Amino acid sequence: MTKVRLAGRRRVGTTGTTGTTAQPHKFTNSIINLSQAMATQKRRRPDGRQTNGSLRPLAAEVSTLHRADGSASLSSGSTTVLAAVYGPLAPRNPSRERSDGAIVSVVLRHSSSSSSDDASGGGKAAYGATEREVERFLADALAATIRTDAYPRTVIEVVVQLLKSDGSAVGTALNAAVLALMDAGVEMVGLPVATTCLVTEDGGDGGADKTKTKFELRLDPCAEEEAPGEGAVVIVVTNSSSNAEAAGSDGGGAGILSSMSFGTTSLEAYLACVEGSARASKAVLAFLRLAVEQKVTREAQTLWST
Repeated sequence: MTKVRLAGRRRVGTTGTTGTTAQPHKFTNSIINLSQAMATQKRRRPDGRQTNGSLRPLAAEVSTLHRADGSASLSSGSTTVLAAVYGPLAPRNPSRERSDGAIVSVVLRHSSSSSSDDASGGGKAAYGATEREVERFLADALAATIRTDAYPRTVIEVVVQLLKSDGSAVGTALNAAVLALMDAGVEMVGLPVATTCLVTEDGGDGGADKTKTKFELRLDPCAEEEAPGEGAVVIVVTNSSSNAEAAGSDGGGAGILSSMSFGTTSLEAYLACVEGSARASKAVLAFLRLAVEQKVTREAQTLWST
């Protein structure tokens, strides 16, 4: 057995001696600090993070399912999502067929444990949105970066299973789906990366400018921080492609693919979410690429080993 280890972590992934018996490839990273984007907080966050710009530890397993064309499990803190990709396949229903490209379909499922932990309940997927609304949001974000014209008259089905929910579930689900698409080898023009932001605001500072609103921004909130009444939640999806990076290498608003917001927030706070998400997406993207690169390297070494 050969082992893969990332610097600074004790958790390892294993791969078998033959390609047919390969085990899922596991990868982890430490907490990513974005102190340049967020001010340091005096009090710790509920899960122990000391700054509002810190992301929770990421862990991934690539090729976790044998029958799927591509699969991946992604954990952000205690939130765990399993994604599987089937296709491109011929649609069972001819009415779903498009001659100019593939149709991207997303199915969102909840495990029994995640349903009990989900504060929204009642058929709601997250933040009061229905499962159909979240599925449409995920499908639109993925379809915008998949080369659907390369797979005419087919369907690419992405099944997302929420195993455990502890905040930022929708963003983690999208990132897990992207990792599964990379594992399946689906041709893409960019990699969408989702970042969840929590915005809490107050009515002003009591000074001369009564219209000025103070707000606090937290990246990758946990379930306790997402409790009802705590603030607005903004999910920003950045398109990490070469064209987007060339358009705005400063990590600003360039490359924003889509967003989904819940609650009321000011324009200033929303723009801050966009900027913070653009910075955070670079770290998440680097982790996803590292996971796939090391998986491919391990498979190549196993294939050519004697």
